[in-house]
Amino acid sequence: MEESPAGFTDLFYEAVGESPAGCVLVLSSGGYPDASHGGGTKLSRVANHGLAGVLADGRLRDFDELRAHGFAVWCRGEATRWGGDTVMPYAANVAVEVAGVCVVPGDYVFADSSGAVVIPARSLPRVLDEAARVDAEDAEAAERIRGEELPR
Repeated sequence: MEESPAGFTDLFYEAVGESPAGCVLVLSSGGYPDASHGGGTKLSRVANHGLAGVLADGRLRDFDELRAHGFAVWCRGEATRWGGDTVMPYAANVAVEVAGVCVVPGDYVFADSSGAVVIPARSLPRVLDEAARVDAEDAEAAERIRGEELPR
């Protein structure tokens, strides 16, 4: 594949557009899931522009710095070595694969310490309804459990 004339900075701003707040930056591994795709300095742009997080199909560096930035991060693990000689950004706002899942611009990403899930934009209302139903069931179960007495 031919290298893109644009670098990370240009492609970052192309990807996040004019309303980056709340967006998630999704980084494909380009076939190099063990290479570093960025670290605390490069990804400080995510915090500077109010993005919700980063979903990377590769490794990232500087976990302490990333944690201090305050956005959510899911990746394949921490790297110590710079990966710019192995993998470089190529395009923005295109469908990519992350851990075997196709992510299309406009999809929603939810990530926490347990993992990450990609929700197709057209499925979001149904997923949110189901999540609310599960939350309500959990709240009812927790209330029942609080009312339990020790068996005699």
